[in-house]
Amino acid sequence: MPEKHYLVPDYILNFKCACCTECCKRWRITIDKQTVEKYEQLASEDEELAAMLAKNLKKDKGGRASVQLQNKVKKLNVEKDGEQKQVINVDTAVCPFLADDGLCAIQKKYGIDALSDTCKIFPRNIFLTERGYEMALTYACKNAALELKNKNRVEFYMDPEGYDFLDLHGQYGKIGEIMDRKKAGKSNYFEVEELLIDIMQHRELDIDTRLILTGIVVDKLKDGDLPGIRKYLQNLDGGLIRQLKEIPSQPVFMMKLVKEAVDKRLLARVVEKDMTRLMDLAYINLKLLNQPVITDEKVDRFLEGYHKHYKAYIDDISHVFENYFANFIFSKKYYTHKYMDAYFLMMFFYVLIRFFAVCLCMAEERQVDENKLIEVISAIERTIGHNSAYYEDVLRMIKEGDYHRLPYVISLINL
Repeated sequence: MPEKHYLVPDYILNFKCACCTECCKRWRITIDKQTVEKYEQLASEDEELAAMLAKNLKKDKGGRASVQLQNKVKKLNVEKDGEQKQVINVDTAVCPFLADDGLCAIQKKYGIDALSDTCKIFPRNIFLTERGYEMALTYACKNAALELKNKNRVEFYMDPEGYDFLDLHGQYGKIGEIMDRKKAGKSNYFEVEELLIDIMQHRELDIDTRLILTGIVVDKLKDGDLPGIRKYLQNLDGGLIRQLKEIPSQPVFMMKLVKEAVDKRLLARVVEKDMTRLMDLAYINLKLLNQPVITDEKVDRFLEGYHKHYKAYIDDISHVFENYFANFIFSKKYYTHKYMDAYFLMMFFYVLIRFFAVCLCMAEERQVDENKLIEVISAIERTIGHNSAYYEDVLRMIKEGDYHRLPYVISLINL
């Protein structure tokens, strides 16, 4: 077997699973073909496992399987008014292999190698490249989202001492060698990725300016002249940046974009209580998105909250956005999508996160801080951040709504 190599950021090395079991609930869990075959082999000598598989796995024609999630009912004894009373608690859509002690029944019996690729990988995003396995995080995991608090620039390590990862069957992305990348029009992809991360970690600029500068670079990437882009950046003066930051803001269209995304894409899918709470704030409590038309009155209320609870504290939370977007880039979104599409997705999540962070702070009458921002990021990521089908929906919506132009996106950043 060829030697495995890894290219990992420091936050991957720092991450430790908290065994909260939230990744075992309310999500579709897919079991790869090789793991299904292994389970069936084990089940031939294990009647208990055979019964569990027959009841809880649904195979498809390709040999993969999906886990049939179940509601779990627990009876809890609580003290109320000096008396012991029994309370029924229902945990919805739980993996049936999750034991009462919070551990996976299959892993307990057959070891961690018996897990499927899905369960081994989460909350990581893994791509196999010519440099090795490259890993980022998904902040749908609340414990992973805590890594966003790191105030140091992200460091990347090639084959860090002692680091190894479980064998996988192939449920990861792949980036081919130079010829494959050339066919995809991204022969210099790794240089592009490095440049974008460098811009995102350029702390001499505020986070909005870094995002604007990223858009300028991505727009120029269509010419394929990366050396020319680097030279352009070296000669870039503050005048252009100031002009771009003076592009009139479009708060009405920003809120319209959020409302369209929430109305058409989120409302039918949300089962996560944290995201449900944020939506209740925007629709019911603050009444910012509760009507078909975004009125000037609603925009004024939002901007008042933005200036009172958010704008003055942006510098204190910029490291959270810096880490979030560095991870977004290293997650290979700029490889799996056209460069400009990936940028629009990045800005969409920025607009969405910022909007709900302001809503949360307006409702709680408090200033934004890293904990509140991470709370919003985790809710959004858990609901939509790991859903590639949602990405395509968003891109379609952006293009249909004529948002797919760089000056327009910059106007959404400016508030």
